[in-house]
Amino acid sequence: MGITGYKIDKIEGKVEKRDIENVDVKEGFSIGDVKKKNAQMLEVSWTFNTDYKNIGKLALEGTLTYFTDNLADKVEEKEIKGKKGLVLKGDALREVSNFVLRRGIIESIILAKTLQLPAPIQLPSVKIKSEK
Repeated sequence: MGITGYKIDKIEGKVEKRDIENVDVKEGFSIGDVKKKNAQMLEVSWTFNTDYKNIGKLALEGTLTYFTDNLADKVEEKEIKGKKGLVLKGDALREVSNFVLRRGIIESIILAKTLQLPAPIQLPSVKIKSEK
Protein backbone atom coordinates (compact mmCIF):
# COMPACT_ATOMS: atom_id res chain seq x y z
CA MET A 1 0.00 0.00 0.00
CA GLY A 2 2.57 2.60 1.08
CA ILE A 3 2.70 5.94 2.80
CA THR A 4 -0.70 7.25 3.80
CA GLY A 5 0.30 10.41 5.65
CA TYR A 6 3.13 12.47 7.06
CA LYS A 7 3.72 15.41 9.35
CA ILE A 8 6.60 17.72 10.11
CA ASP A 9 7.15 18.17 13.83
CA LYS A 10 10.20 20.42 13.87
CA ILE A 11 11.78 22.96 11.51
CA GLU A 12 15.09 24.70 12.10
CA GLY A 13 16.75 27.23 9.84
CA LYS A 14 19.85 29.32 10.30
CA VAL A 15 21.67 31.82 8.08
CA GLU A 16 25.21 32.71 9.16
CA LYS A 17 26.47 34.64 6.10
CA ARG A 18 24.91 35.88 2.90
CA ASP A 19 27.84 37.27 0.92
CA ILE A 20 29.29 34.01 -0.46
CA GLU A 21 29.76 33.60 -4.22
CA ASN A 22 30.06 29.80 -4.44
CA VAL A 23 27.59 27.72 -2.51
CA ASP A 24 28.30 24.11 -1.54
CA VAL A 25 25.09 22.34 -0.54
CA LYS A 26 24.91 18.88 1.01
CA GLU A 27 21.69 17.08 1.86
CA GLY A 28 21.08 14.01 3.92
CA PHE A 29 18.31 12.16 5.65
CA SER A 30 17.88 9.44 8.22
CA ILE A 31 15.11 7.11 9.26
CA GLY A 32 14.65 6.86 13.00
CA ASP A 33 12.29 4.82 15.14
CA VAL A 34 9.86 2.44 13.49
CA LYS A 35 6.82 1.73 15.66
CA LYS A 36 3.90 -0.60 15.04
CA LYS A 37 0.61 1.30 15.35
CA ASN A 38 -1.62 -1.70 14.63
CA ALA A 39 -1.59 -4.91 12.54
CA GLN A 40 -1.28 -2.96 9.28
CA MET A 41 0.32 0.38 10.14
CA LEU A 42 3.75 1.64 11.08
CA GLU A 43 4.82 5.06 12.32
CA VAL A 44 8.29 6.01 11.11
CA SER A 45 10.28 9.00 12.37
CA TRP A 46 12.65 10.78 9.99
CA THR A 47 15.02 13.73 9.67
CA PHE A 48 16.19 15.70 6.66
CA ASN A 49 19.14 18.09 6.77
CA THR A 50 20.46 20.63 4.28
CA ASP A 51 23.89 22.08 4.98
CA TYR A 52 24.93 25.22 3.11
CA LYS A 53 28.67 25.12 3.81
CA ASN A 54 29.76 28.39 5.48
CA ILE A 55 26.31 29.92 4.93
CA GLY A 56 23.64 28.16 6.98
CA LYS A 57 21.57 25.07 7.69
CA LEU A 58 18.06 23.74 7.39
CA ALA A 59 16.70 20.79 9.38
CA LEU A 60 13.35 19.02 9.33
CA GLU A 61 12.04 16.30 11.63
CA GLY A 62 8.80 14.43 11.31
CA THR A 63 6.89 11.18 11.16
CA LEU A 64 5.05 9.31 8.47
CA THR A 65 2.48 6.53 8.45
CA TYR A 66 3.16 3.42 6.39
CA PHE A 67 0.26 1.07 5.62
CA THR A 68 0.56 -2.50 4.35
CA ASP A 69 -1.46 -5.72 4.27
CA ASN A 70 1.52 -7.78 5.47
CA LEU A 71 3.85 -6.17 8.03
CA ALA A 72 6.04 -9.28 8.22
CA ASP A 73 7.31 -8.59 4.68
CA LYS A 74 8.10 -4.94 5.45
CA VAL A 75 9.87 -4.98 8.84
CA GLU A 76 12.08 -7.16 10.94
CA GLU A 77 13.03 -7.01 14.57
CA LYS A 78 16.70 -6.30 15.24
CA GLU A 79 18.83 -5.33 18.17
CA ILE A 80 20.06 -1.77 17.76
CA LYS A 81 22.45 -0.30 20.35
CA GLY A 82 21.51 -3.03 22.81
CA LYS A 83 17.78 -2.43 22.38
CA LYS A 84 15.29 -4.42 20.30
CA GLY A 85 13.47 -2.46 17.63
CA LEU A 86 11.81 -2.68 14.25
CA VAL A 87 13.76 -2.00 11.05
CA LEU A 88 12.28 -1.41 7.59
CA LYS A 89 13.32 -3.78 4.82
CA GLY A 90 12.88 -4.24 1.07
CA ASP A 91 10.22 -2.20 -0.67
CA ALA A 92 9.20 -0.45 2.54
CA LEU A 93 12.73 0.90 3.07
CA ARG A 94 12.90 2.08 -0.56
CA GLU A 95 9.47 3.74 -0.45
CA VAL A 96 10.10 5.50 2.86
CA SER A 97 13.60 6.64 1.83
CA ASN A 98 12.35 8.05 -1.48
CA PHE A 99 9.44 9.78 0.23
CA VAL A 100 11.66 11.41 2.87
CA LEU A 101 14.18 12.50 0.25
CA ARG A 102 11.55 13.98 -2.07
CA ARG A 103 9.46 15.61 0.65
CA GLY A 104 12.61 16.95 2.35
CA ILE A 105 13.82 18.58 -0.85
CA ILE A 106 10.43 20.14 -1.56
CA GLU A 107 10.10 21.55 1.96
CA SER A 108 13.73 22.74 1.90
CA ILE A 109 13.10 24.70 -1.30
CA ILE A 110 10.23 26.53 0.41
CA LEU A 111 12.28 27.21 3.55
CA ALA A 112 15.31 28.33 1.53
CA LYS A 113 13.12 30.89 -0.24
CA THR A 114 11.80 32.17 3.10
CA LEU A 115 15.35 32.52 4.49
CA GLN A 116 16.62 33.99 1.20
CA LEU A 117 19.04 31.10 0.64
CA PRO A 118 19.71 29.51 -2.75
CA ALA A 119 17.55 26.53 -3.67
CA PRO A 120 19.10 23.34 -2.25
CA ILE A 121 19.09 21.65 -5.66
CA GLN A 122 20.03 22.76 -9.15
CA LEU A 123 16.81 23.99 -10.70
CA PRO A 124 16.31 23.73 -14.47
CA SER A 125 17.16 26.80 -16.50
CA VAL A 126 16.97 27.85 -20.12
CA LYS A 127 20.14 28.75 -22.03
CA ILE A 128 19.94 30.58 -25.32
CA LYS A 129 22.66 30.08 -27.89
CA SER A 130 23.51 32.89 -30.24
CA GLU A 131 22.82 32.13 -33.89
CA LYS A 132 25.87 32.04 -36.16
